[in-house]
Amino acid sequence: MSTPLAWKNLTHNKVRTSIGVAGVGFAVILIFMQLGFLGAIKKTATQIYDALEFDLLLRSPAYLHLTEPRSFARARVYQAASLPEVSHSRPFYLGLSEWQVPITSNAPLGSKASDPDNLSGQWRGIITMGTDPSDPGFSREDIRQQARQLSDPRFVLIDSESKPEYGPVQGDEFSQADIGVTTALGPNRVRIVGLFKLGTGMASNGACLTSPEGYVRACPWQAIDEVNFGLIKLHDPSQAEAVKSQLQAIFGIPASVSNAESQQQLDAALLTNADVEILTRAEVNKHEEYRWVVDTPLGQIFQLGVWVAVFVGVAIVYQVLSSDIASMMGEYATLKAMGYSNKYLTIVVLQQSVLLAIVGYVPSLAISWLLYQLVESESGMPMFMTVEIMLTVFLLAIVICVVSGLGALRKLFQADPADLF
Repeated sequence: MSTPLAWKNLTHNKVRTSIGVAGVGFAVILIFMQLGFLGAIKKTATQIYDALEFDLLLRSPAYLHLTEPRSFARARVYQAASLPEVSHSRPFYLGLSEWQVPITSNAPLGSKASDPDNLSGQWRGIITMGTDPSDPGFSREDIRQQARQLSDPRFVLIDSESKPEYGPVQGDEFSQADIGVTTALGPNRVRIVGLFKLGTGMASNGACLTSPEGYVRACPWQAIDEVNFGLIKLHDPSQAEAVKSQLQAIFGIPASVSNAESQQQLDAALLTNADVEILTRAEVNKHEEYRWVVDTPLGQIFQLGVWVAVFVGVAIVYQVLSSDIASMMGEYATLKAMGYSNKYLTIVVLQQSVLLAIVGYVPSLAISWLLYQLVESESGMPMFMTVEIMLTVFLLAIVICVVSGLGALRKLFQADPADLF
């Protein structure tokens, strides 16, 4: 087409076009945010597992979710170490304990009654992890180095990503100023000896790390010879499936138990003879993502939000294109009188729709990126603007505008050369 008619139509009425661009941009920003939150859920669902060093994971067949992992005999972890393919087999403790907001000189206990914002002395649920300080179960060297300070059961490391409600000295985040602060974890007193940066996701707003002995002090309902996870590191990670089969035979675990994708799939009769199940890292990630994205209302809300944003965009763009066609009905009728077919005019409207999507998408991408940074800094949620998200939203923007354009064609087909007279 030698004449850029679609572009001329867009620039002819700048006010109407601006409204259309704003409508597309509003829908695109909504989709970006919903997909960003959904991606944050997927990321936080596995971020603790991502920091652990394992190729195979041992856990209880009664496992529910991260903060209710249940326990099994620690002997199973050491039994797995007997295989020559296994490089390391480490016990790992994880559960939910209670953290008392430290009572510092800046927040005296006596002021709590008069100042409702003062949380000193209050209790908060906190993810508590236990690992051997001399051989930590983490893959990240920074956490491994910090964990070596846990030489006493009364020592803990606090996650610097924990929310301010856990009582950092500076009020907004945990820092070096918190080292040396004493408080209570569970029924016993502890001292903060260091920091690590991990993040807790949706399961809890705070996390701490201690030794196995420190863990059972914080969670006295669990004995030290009962662990929550077994972290198995292989010499050759590509042998994970083969080693998994060997361990199933050694433990006497039916394959149907270890391969079950959800608790509902487990046969209760089999659980009586199986005190552990074995999963690869891919299976662990799949289970956790399914749990948070599909099983919980949170993930479903954000998925529904994407479709709501699409419908909003279609409604807005349809109104803009319909008004544009109605205002230029005489011009379209003239084109028909000159011999242009409905097919030609349909292509013009669809080109106009695609141009509207592109013009609305570009500024929305920049605004959404800024919103991602803002949400991450304020809430701690890991909001990542990935290429996959950008392409997905761009395609949805095209779909929104094309569907709207197709809906507006009804008015275009009503254009008749007789309307000129």
